Amino acid sequence: MDGKEYKAEWIPNGYASFRTSLFGVKCELTYREYKSVPTIEVKLHNSSAVPFQPEKAGLKLGVDTYMDKYPDWFGKYFPTLMRCEKTHFYGYLQTPSEHTLGIVSEQPIASWSVDYNLGYMDPPPHWFMGHRIESLNLDLMNELPLPDRNPQNLYELKQGETKTWLISFINIGTLDNLESEITRTYALPLLKIEQTTYQPGDKASFEVYATSPEIQIIDDKGKILPVSVRQSSKGKSKVTSILPETGLYTVTVTDGEKQSEAILLARHSWQWVMEQARLATLKYHQKATSHAESWYGFYSAFLAARYFPNQELDKQVSLRFNYLFDLLHDSAKMEPKYYASRIQNTSTTIGMLVDKYEAQKDINDLNKAALLADWMIRFSQREDGAYYNHGTIYTSVIYVAKSILELALAEKELAEKDPVWKDAYNRHYTSAKRAIDQLVASQGDFQTEGKLTFEDGMISCSALQIGMLAVLEKDGGLRKHYTDAMLKILNSHDCLTQLRVPDARRRQGTMRYWEAQYDVQMLPNMFNSPHGWSAWRAYATYYAYLLTGEEKWLMQTFNAMGAFSNLLDYKTGDLRWAFVVDPHLKVEQACSADTHYTADSLSFGNPHPRLYETRQFVIGEQYVNMISDWQTVNTQDNDVHELFKCIGETVLINAFIIERPDGSVKGYNCDVKRKGNTLEVSSFEKQIVHLHCNLKQACQVKFKPFKGKNLEKTIQADFCDWIF
Repeated sequence: MDGKEYKAEWIPNGYASFRTSLFGVKCELTYREYKSVPTIEVKLHNSSAVPFQPEKAGLKLGVDTYMDKYPDWFGKYFPTLMRCEKTHFYGYLQTPSEHTLGIVSEQPIASWSVDYNLGYMDPPPHWFMGHRIESLNLDLMNELPLPDRNPQNLYELKQGETKTWLISFINIGTLDNLESEITRTYALPLLKIEQTTYQPGDKASFEVYATSPEIQIIDDKGKILPVSVRQSSKGKSKVTSILPETGLYTVTVTDGEKQSEAILLARHSWQWVMEQARLATLKYHQKATSHAESWYGFYSAFLAARYFPNQELDKQVSLRFNYLFDLLHDSAKMEPKYYASRIQNTSTTIGMLVDKYEAQKDINDLNKAALLADWMIRFSQREDGAYYNHGTIYTSVIYVAKSILELALAEKELAEKDPVWKDAYNRHYTSAKRAIDQLVASQGDFQTEGKLTFEDGMISCSALQIGMLAVLEKDGGLRKHYTDAMLKILNSHDCLTQLRVPDARRRQGTMRYWEAQYDVQMLPNMFNSPHGWSAWRAYATYYAYLLTGEEKWLMQTFNAMGAFSNLLDYKTGDLRWAFVVDPHLKVEQACSADTHYTADSLSFGNPHPRLYETRQFVIGEQYVNMISDWQTVNTQDNDVHELFKCIGETVLINAFIIERPDGSVKGYNCDVKRKGNTLEVSSFEKQIVHLHCNLKQACQVKFKPFKGKNLEKTIQADFCDWIF
């Protein structure tokens, strides 16, 4: 209350029961069994003479979420999904060893929050927040505003009023059991949605766990869509509906007095996405700073230039890149002038130079990339193969080895005709492979920038780099070796990923929680998901599909790309920085530019938000805007462009078809029609010219790129590879 946190002291109140009071509100807590599962019963009674209206009031659950060291963190629970519905609550915590603990209440819970450790002071007296989560809080009561989906009447307890909650803990086991295990015990309507993102005109399909469901799908103009509902088994129905145009669609399922909600997306074309991302590169300044994240937009711009050239825009981007490159690098020695130990800055610049070269075919860009790579290898790679920043392994800080592999692949195309490029390819490929082999040997004992924790990027970047090497590996035994290592890491990362949230805006986002203070000068910590670094898992799931042929990885990849694309407002095309998951946060954000710098200046370090004029306001389950269009000093909101780089490398030019166990064939980025023993495949966009086939039965495949010529190939049984 009043901006201060008050904690009550529990007094024993009989067997497995406790009592306490604060501000005239009496609380009883009892541990009991309810519907055969362990449950906490909580009663709040307002015995005071006035209404009780706290900012929030609830329980600190005490589940150990402090993931601070290897290998202990494999047994710690991460608060992966908390879902407030108007009439009930559910969610789960998960460990890196993949055990899932469900939390359910048949009574509505207003909100939830987490407590973070304190970080460090820089500069005094200003504190940055920490990189670990201490506890999960269930905020039984919470002031408004809250998201529309949340209960809106739990902001007060009137005089003499009593409210009771039963909060149960369910052993879900593996995540696939989430909805079935919850509904086996509780009569709550739940939606199980495998695919959250669609093309306009696609038929959306999902399952509903409910006894007598009433289902409604509404577009963002308030129009109700036709819906088909077919009961597939007792208490379970399959729902389908056509999503006619680009936009977000709200699904509401009502079963008796209970109601649940979901959001689906019909996305824009990938061309639209990349062209809007390029425009954002110019609107939101790319700045020369101590952090590569502040000039990350060049990735989007050069990829757009490669596939959708625009002479005027591409010239502006190139001039800006060259200006920043010269500010930050010694062009004679071809090495960074500042913060050389932040090798991720150099590896990121190498990746940008490769993309620039592939768009513009200026060999000088590839020469610069090769020379920077040689410097970085000399500077940071040690005998064990890892790339280091002083005493800390930095291989998985913005995927240093992947950037070197990107360079090596570009060099390989020139190697047959030029021995200089052949030597460069061998040198750089060997270096990257040594670093990735060190990751494999680490067995999950990775290191990263900042405070050590079971960190989203450390894990996903390790998985993606091993996966990329596996895709490139021709030897079957080594390919399996790398694939197995990658999958083990990727599966452990599930606890940090929104794999079950019924919301296309968030699906496959990874749960980052300390970036806002650096990226958009906003305090306190909060979950940003998707955030630019969510792309790192998406690279890994893409590689996992190519290596295993398991559709779940391809589905995860495309759901991720849909969530990523929606960081661009589908109505205006304007770029947002990230989506905040928390339902209710009182935030403080810098709102004045640093007058000592311009966007053309060098700017180093992380300026604390409170060095500037700030404003306080409330946010919850919403997008947060970029600030690089007005803030002149180092801000890292341009890291959002990693999402568009990922789109450019995975789904922008590629179509996929997969034969399912029932014999049906599903297309991704393409339409598939079966005519006898022939599959006719047509791509959705003109730049989609590659086709990957994952087929059990032998057949003919006719592929027609958009407005292109027909291509045809005979496919043998049990085929999983690229054909065009």
